Amino acid sequence: MIWLNYSLKMLSPLQCQSWLTDTEWQYAQTLSEKRARQFCNGRALVRKMLRHIQAADTNDIAISLPSDKAPTLIVGEKHWYLSLSHSKEAIAAAISINEKIGLDIEQIKPRQFKQLQQGHTALQHAPDLNTFYQQWTLAEAYSKYSSNALLEVLRSGLPGQIRHKYFTLPGYMLCLVHHNSDTEITLSENGAILPVSIRNNINAPG
Repeated sequence: MIWLNYSLKMLSPLQCQSWLTDTEWQYAQTLSEKRARQFCNGRALVRKMLRHIQAADTNDIAISLPSDKAPTLIVGEKHWYLSLSHSKEAIAAAISINEKIGLDIEQIKPRQFKQLQQGHTALQHAPDLNTFYQQWTLAEAYSKYSSNALLEVLRSGLPGQIRHKYFTLPGYMLCLVHHNSDTEITLSENGAILPVSIRNNINAPG
């Protein structure tokens, strides 16, 4: 089971403060305004989601501070899988108690994607902008899932089959990579669990 949560409008750090631990709030004060918003909104989104799932208290949810490694999530004494992503005003988070995951969200905007395809095997088969963003988010999400450097994934290409799911949101493309061949994804917006569940199977990259 995977819970996927997103918001297309970030709050101010102060609006997120009640969802943060004292250590996290102090850390946020050391960041630039942009980084602080991303940091605070990511943690608020995860805790709102977990409040619906397990009624967990803020201090019972430990999320590691940013580093060169993927974030870790401990709920009570149990390890959960976590992936976070942000782009422009959007923030997204995916969590699972039993399944490795990788997540990426990107704002869709005009760009000369043909130039980016040069030397990047993972982006070679994108005939249009929408497909380009599908392939880009898949590469980013797989990079997080596999712990392989993004540049290496872009250059070397993706495995023949990756279990993944795309979500086209207003102005954004979101991609979730996951481990199990048949999993249920519950989608929510702004922390409120919505009655949208998707049973997913293996998809091969285009």
